[in-house]
Amino acid sequence: MKKAITNLIEGYQKFCGHYFDRKNSTFANLVLQGQRPKVLVIACSDSRVDPALMMNCQPGDLFVIRNVANLVPPYEDDQAYHGTSAALEFGVCVLKVQHVILLGHTQCGGIQLLLEHLHRKDKSRSFLTKWMELAKVAHDTTIESHADNTLAEKIHLCGQHSLVNSLKNLRTFPWIEESIKQGELSLHAWNFNMSNGTLEEYDEQMNCFKVIGSPQQHKAYA
Repeated sequence: MKKAITNLIEGYQKFCGHYFDRKNSTFANLVLQGQRPKVLVIACSDSRVDPALMMNCQPGDLFVIRNVANLVPPYEDDQAYHGTSAALEFGVCVLKVQHVILLGHTQCGGIQLLLEHLHRKDKSRSFLTKWMELAKVAHDTTIESHADNTLAEKIHLCGQHSLVNSLKNLRTFPWIEESIKQGELSLHAWNFNMSNGTLEEYDEQMNCFKVIGSPQQHKAYA
């Protein structure tokens, strides 16, 4: 039990040795200049999928929002508490990022929960079940179109449908749509396959996911 914390402390010491124990360190520049990331990533909280690790990024390269199943709610002007929307606003309106990437992945536990427990009776007392209702459209499409697929296949397909739904929700934010119209912001939906390491990007015009770096490989999500 204690070993998990000890490993973190040892890792922190290595981190300090790499980034702080030298002149003109990475963090010295970041402290002086502030953060200026060009890319905002909305990723899943899954412990196996680290955007910075995946894309070999350095501190300051990415502004990252993480939540269960990398979901984006639609724009709501209700003065309630909206953590994901607030972080999104900070990245787009304050940091002026040039790209927003939705980063999904296979074997997502949130998506599996959605498929298995969407209609459970105690959902009114569950933050998690309520949150996953944001992907209900993806759930319904998967059940209607892929009823004969295995659970693993449904999770994969539902994850893709959910990415497309979140992409649509991003466009409901007025300042995102305005930035897109001004040519200042681009939206992307990527899906990481943890089994084989491939990364797919959603092509809105062709309505399919294409393997990044291999233009000839693609597969429709619907």
